[in-house]
Amino acid sequence: MRLSKLGIRNFRNFKFVDIPLHGNIVLLGENRIGKSNLLFAIRLILDPALPDAARQLRLSDFWDGCPADFSQPIEVHLDIADFAGDPALVALLTDFRVADDPSVARLSYVFRKKAEVTGSAQSSEDCEFLVYGGGVETRTVPGKVRRRIAIDVLDALRDAEGQLATWRTSPIRHLLEEAVAGISRADLDAVAAELDKATKSLEAFPTIKALEDELRAGILHLSGKAHDVDARLRFAPSDPLRLFRAIAMFIDGGKRGIAEASLGSANVALLALKLAEFAWRRRKNERNFSLLCIEEPEAHLHPQLQRSVFKKLLNEASAAQTLVVTSHSPTLAAVTPLRSIIQLRTRDRATQAYSLANLPVTPEELDDLENYLDATRAEMLFARGVIHVEGDAEEALVPVFAASLGFNLDDLGITVCNVAGTNFGPYVKLTEALGIPWSVITDWDPLDGSTPPKPPLGRKRVIDLWQDILAVRRNAPMTAEARATWEAKPYADLSSTAAGSGIFLNEQTFEVSVAGTPALLTPLLDILSEQGFGSIRTRRIANWRSGAAVDPAQLLAMVADIGKGRLSSRLAKKSAGLAPPPYIENAIRNVVGRVQ
Repeated sequence: MRLSKLGIRNFRNFKFVDIPLHGNIVLLGENRIGKSNLLFAIRLILDPALPDAARQLRLSDFWDGCPADFSQPIEVHLDIADFAGDPALVALLTDFRVADDPSVARLSYVFRKKAEVTGSAQSSEDCEFLVYGGGVETRTVPGKVRRRIAIDVLDALRDAEGQLATWRTSPIRHLLEEAVAGISRADLDAVAAELDKATKSLEAFPTIKALEDELRAGILHLSGKAHDVDARLRFAPSDPLRLFRAIAMFIDGGKRGIAEASLGSANVALLALKLAEFAWRRRKNERNFSLLCIEEPEAHLHPQLQRSVFKKLLNEASAAQTLVVTSHSPTLAAVTPLRSIIQLRTRDRATQAYSLANLPVTPEELDDLENYLDATRAEMLFARGVIHVEGDAEEALVPVFAASLGFNLDDLGITVCNVAGTNFGPYVKLTEALGIPWSVITDWDPLDGSTPPKPPLGRKRVIDLWQDILAVRRNAPMTAEARATWEAKPYADLSSTAAGSGIFLNEQTFEVSVAGTPALLTPLLDILSEQGFGSIRTRRIANWRSGAAVDPAQLLAMVADIGKGRLSSRLAKKSAGLAPPPYIENAIRNVVGRVQ
């Protein structure tokens, strides 16, 4: 079984979202963006511990943009797929299959104004809630469904030590009860007798006896005989059937209690025990599917522990449980399978959800993206804007050029993404799918002098990117005729149209464009002059400085000897305050304008 889609209407931050789901789920977003609200929306349907009083929402739970008379209801719809292999789930969900797709079951929650209320609702008492299935309101979802398909939430302010130390809340409780059930009463009595003997030895110490007598006298004095609890200092309860409740988890080989563990260690232990509890409930046929929601684990786990724990948890597929994690940690996002990511962003006074569950990429592209995000610690996922560039030179210089234009990219939350080549497709698909403003800076790459003549490499690159954008937007791809039309366009026409889509073309290559920018030519020639080239190259540099046209082939040969990365780092130091090539300026302004 798996959760396949979540729809929310008019609830708190959310006006209208339909979110495709894939396996484990990681909700990324800033504070107050609605991550906890999304979890609570799921709880309205699935949480067996949530009382009806909590399902009876307040008028303040309606999205702020709803009509003033509250005529539009709050709705939550959760689609469930791939349950046909579990007969128990089939029996549980078969009445809730949707009419247009019997392989999917839908569980729904609605909170709305009562039919008999005219005008605007004055309080939540004027509203009612329903939990139903299959899109049919008369098909009420019984409590049995919530017990067998249940959600557990570890909130951001959880007290892991307290949960583990308290018998009522500890996930180890049920596991111990089952383990002790396999021990005979005679054996328990024998252990109780040994503990009683040890307790009497303890009480024989005068100081312990004196302390016990003092405490008992104090309690008796305050409570009186009628309410005296007859307190004793003991290792464990004397009742053999309660004896096992004194069993606790210890760390460091049994030397220390869990309360002495670090905050991170206690949280890891709590997670492990929760998963063990879920497995136990499934074995005992108490539950068919568990949804474990963990809010902001970065508040409790240091970065290395985040990576270690969640790289395992999030990459383990299970038909019996799903993990839902809320976070704003790049460390955790970097090890998250890409299709598990849901990005929450504010747009038009409401939170929008951008899911990567159906991102149209090949397995190879998916690997490239996940490796890139892991290596860069997933900075791009948290950016407010992204500028995609071909290599190290652009990566080093674009922030400098942006500063020259009066923009600090870090302050604006704009990231420069170096794709280390020209394979922009997967990265453009990712940023487009996440709703992040983006631009691409790339070269026309003409193949001058090729025999037979070949079209510029940049033309195909641009057209392929258009196809990628159409795929993400779920639009029809370009027809062969349309593609042929664009393939025939010259540089000026194609670059002008491409800029409208966020793709900014340079007529030659980056270094040639720098040389063609008057403000940048002098620092570029200064760097070349410092290289100690031979007499022929030195004369060429002098001629270019005197106004002769720069020969692209000769310039690129010199650049190759220096190294693009070294050249760009030196040029960055000399370019502060200087205007960039126009196509780079346009790419920067495109993203900055959309972010601002």
